[in-house]
Amino acid sequence: MPFPKDIVPWCQIPVILNIIILAGALACLAVAIKLFTLVKGGALAKGWQLWVVSFFTLIFGQIIVLAEKLDVFALGFDVAGLLYLATVALWFMGLLQTRKVLS
Repeated sequence: MPFPKDIVPWCQIPVILNIIILAGALACLAVAIKLFTLVKGGALAKGWQLWVVSFFTLIFGQIIVLAEKLDVFALGFDVAGLLYLATVALWFMGLLQTRKVLS
């Protein structure tokens, strides 16, 4: 049975998935910040710093997508797409940095 057209926007499955991704990104950010503070000043600090920044960009992108889907404001999905691209690039740079230190 399909969803009725008058359903509340935050009850739709894509919006719920975006909320779950946002919650997961917040949890990963908390862990990354904790680990970054543990290795601060060490050789692994730069990699974890890149991951912290990448989780910030992922969270900001999810907030933009949710705001667009819930009609809070219209900034466009292109901005979120660019933030997702930056997130992946930062994850990759953090991974390369950590691999370089550990090898």
